[in-house]
Order: sequence, then C-alpha cells, then structure tokens
Amino acid sequence: MNFDMDNSLGFILNKTALFSKAHFNNLIKPYDISPEQWSLIFRVVERSGLTQKELSDSTYKDQANITRSIDRLEQKGLLKRIEHPSDRRSFQLIPTQEALTLVEQIVPLSQAFNQRLSKGLSEEEAQTLITLLKKVHHNLEGEPC
Repeated sequence: MNFDMDNSLGFILNKTALFSKAHFNNLIKPYDISPEQWSLIFRVVERSGLTQKELSDSTYKDQANITRSIDRLEQKGLLKRIEHPSDRRSFQLIPTQEALTLVEQIVPLSQAFNQRLSKGLSEEEAQTLITLLKKVHHNLEGEPC
C-alpha cells in the first residue's frame, strides 16, 4: 500500500476544517452562538426574507437540522418567521434588531479570523487558495456521497 494520509487532500481539508471550526467557536463563544448559527444569522441579515429552503441551500445545511437551528435562534430573539406573501405553505426569515447588532459585533472578529487563517500568505496566494478550494468543492458538488 502506497498512501500517505498526512499528504492526502481530504485528510488535510478535514483536519483544517475541524481546527478552524474549533478556533472560531471559541472566538464567538461569548456571544452564545455556534459557528453554524452564525452562518444562518449572517445569511438572514445579508438576505432578509429568505425561505428556509433558500437558507438551507445557501449555507449547505440540511433542512432537518436547519429547522431546529431556526427554532433556537427564534427563541433567542435573533430571527423571526413571517408569512410568505405568495406561498402560504412557506415562511420568510427576517433578522431582529438583536441579530443586526450581533452581526456588527461578529463581522470584525470573523474578518480578523480570516486574516489569521491566511497569515504568511500573500494576497495573491490567499486568493489562489480560495479559488483552488472552490474548485475542489465544485468537484464534489452534486455528486452523491
């Protein structure tokens, strides 16, 4: 067998993702939200009025988990469900003032964290890394797991 797991792209991506999530989680822990919740809050602030399906698609989270997360964020007073104007089977998600304030506080932390992740990389290298990771993601997108 000729396989070097330490230089396997999948292994390195997974290890990096786990470390990144853990570090970011510690960074936002004082705000009583998780990285998953942060992505949902940010997306709703960014695109107020999203449906649950649109939110699920835009954050790559499955609908069952997202329903529970939305419930929790609604209980925390960060998101609200409102009737969809043209689809009575659906609802839209809108941010509360608390969510808007939270985003203003966490965006600078997120930006600083991204700078930490790209420490030692030139601007061009950081952009190339993002481009390459998007290509890797594209290679897997739409394929069954």
